[in-house]
This record gives sequence, C-alpha cells and structure tokens, in this order.
Amino acid sequence: MKHTTLYELAKAYQDASIDSVFSENDLICILSEEQIPYYVSVVDSAFAAYRGEKGLTGYLALSLQDEGISEMENLDLQEAQECLLGIMRTAKENLEESDLRAAEESGVLFSEDAYPQFRIKEQYKVPWYISDKEEADLILILRGLLFAKEYFASFKKTKKTNTFSFWLDSLQLEETDKKEYIPTLVKKGDSFSVSVRVLQDEAYGFYYPQAFFTNEDRQLQYKRMKAKPGKIMALAIGMMVEPMLPGKGERPVYPFYSLAYDPQSHQVLDVFLVEDYEQEHGKIISRLLELFEKEGKPQAIHCYGKRTLPLLSELGKQIGIMVVCGNQKEEMDSLIQDMFRELYEIPHDHDHHSCNHEHHHHHHEE
Repeated sequence: MKHTTLYELAKAYQDASIDSVFSENDLICILSEEQIPYYVSVVDSAFAAYRGEKGLTGYLALSLQDEGISEMENLDLQEAQECLLGIMRTAKENLEESDLRAAEESGVLFSEDAYPQFRIKEQYKVPWYISDKEEADLILILRGLLFAKEYFASFKKTKKTNTFSFWLDSLQLEETDKKEYIPTLVKKGDSFSVSVRVLQDEAYGFYYPQAFFTNEDRQLQYKRMKAKPGKIMALAIGMMVEPMLPGKGERPVYPFYSLAYDPQSHQVLDVFLVEDYEQEHGKIISRLLELFEKEGKPQAIHCYGKRTLPLLSELGKQIGIMVVCGNQKEEMDSLIQDMFRELYEIPHDHDHHSCNHEHHHHHHEE
C-alpha cells in the first residue's frame, strides 16, 4: 500500500476539522527533519506550507500587498510563492487520475466530495506532483497540525476566531504587542516540542539579481565607448503571463522577458525570453551590450519592472550610463501588451519547447 501514511493523516486532518481551529491569520512554523522551516497557513479546505525564507518572503509580500496593485504585479506575486499545498476536499470527478489512483491504493476511504490532493508550488513554475522527499515533509506537517490542534486547545484556542494570546501570555515574553511571535514545532520522538520565534517581516524582502563586470578589459571597453548625446534606451523586464514548456523537463515554467525600446524613435529594439531569470539574467545583459554595439551606447537607461533597476544600477556606474526608473509607464505597458499578443498568437503547433524564441527578431528590420 503506497502513500498510506500520507492519506491516513489527510483523513485524520479532515476528521479533526483543522480548518475550524486555525485560519490564515495563524501562522505556525514546523521544522522538517533537515530543520527547514515550513510556515503553515490554514484556509478553508486547504493549507499551504511556505518553505524556508523564500517561501516566507513570498507569503508576506502577498499578504502585505497594496490595494492598488496591478493585475500583472499580482500575478507575479502569486507565481513567486514557494510552498507545499494540501487541497483537502476535492470532488472525486475533479481529481486527476494520479490523485485518485494514489488515494485508492492507500486503502483509506474518503467521501465522494472530499478527496485530498498534494502539490509542490515552486517559484515561477506551475504546481506539480510531489516527490518522496516532499511527501515525507507533508507527513510531518500534517502530524504537526494534528498535534497543534490538541496542544493549543489547552490555551483556549478551539476555534478560528481565537488567537494564540493565552499561549503567548503563558510564555511571559517581552513586548508581545510590538513583535509578532509564531509557534514553532520540532519533532521529538512521536510528538513535538513547541517553542517560539519572532517573525521579522521587515527582514525579508525579495532579492533580485544584480549584474556587474568582473572582467576589467570588458568593463573598460564599454566605459570608453562614447555615449550618443541625449540617447535614451528603455528596458522592461517582467514575467510572462502564460507558462511555457521548458527546454528540459516537463513542468511548465513562467519565463521572463526583456524588452528593449528606443523611446525617441519609438522602435522596439529587442525582445528576449529566458526560462529562469535568477539563473539566466546574464543572457539579458549580453543582449544589452550587443545592442550598445549595434545601436550606440545610450547616456541613460530608463528601467521598467521591479527587477530592472537592481540588475543594471551597478553595471551603469561601471560603464558610465545613468540608470533610472522610467516614467513613461503607460507607453511601456501598451508595448508589453502588444508583445504578449504577438507572442501568444503563435499557433500552438509552433515549437514551444525552447523558451528562447527566435521569431521576434523581425523588429530589427523595421
């Protein structure tokens, strides 16, 4: 019987009505066997366990986001999440075949409208099937949540509207009104020990890659290149709105685009896609340097998208280009929408397996 433990615990979770005791306001930290913190948030019929600092950063960014955030920025934040997901009540007819098979093989009986599903959500990738390692972590998380229900009941937390305040009072901590403390569970034999950690939300921010020259000769080559007086280049970097199949592997990813534009001649100079921005931002820089060779070095680069300024600010100083936030947001947004339309109008038998599409170079001939 495969996966029996996972599904037995899922059934116990349902029977214990964990989502009637905890809400999304009750963050609980559960440490994995390797001491990786999972920050668990329970909602109706589901839970998300945000993995490590990356997971916590994404969770906090999403929960603290501004009201006026654009649709694109919201999608970007959603896709930045990194967590294990337990969807605890799916109707049998809506299950994928592999989920149904796993549940049936486990020998655990679920009601027709309440089958569990488990997924891993990694940054900028679509939710995917769990590995054995992730299954082991989910088993620990489910055990932790079942333990937490019993444990916190003795501190008068028996429903969603109760907080952890009685438990916090029992710890006699300092400055409970100024700091946010969250319960932390560590596996001890067959049970858990409970401690407390401070949640320092201001300490966690997204880190975006920065580029700079390490090769002095290359740096000097571009520093000495004369800038065209008054020449401006605009560069936008952001996430594509649809996932695509990567070059390797079968899990669809959200690629990132870089769009270079000449606001003076209203020409799109280059559009380029990378599958993994964190790993491949260097390719965007290479394209940009090639553009300087071809179009002339600008005096200033106007940046659009939250990743662009961090990427270019150090590089700009090294080669004598002013790097600033762009203020023609509407014009750039409409160009980005045009780019999406153009890229997504490609017939779907087109080779989507390589994200570095080469079919956008016709811009150069305009």
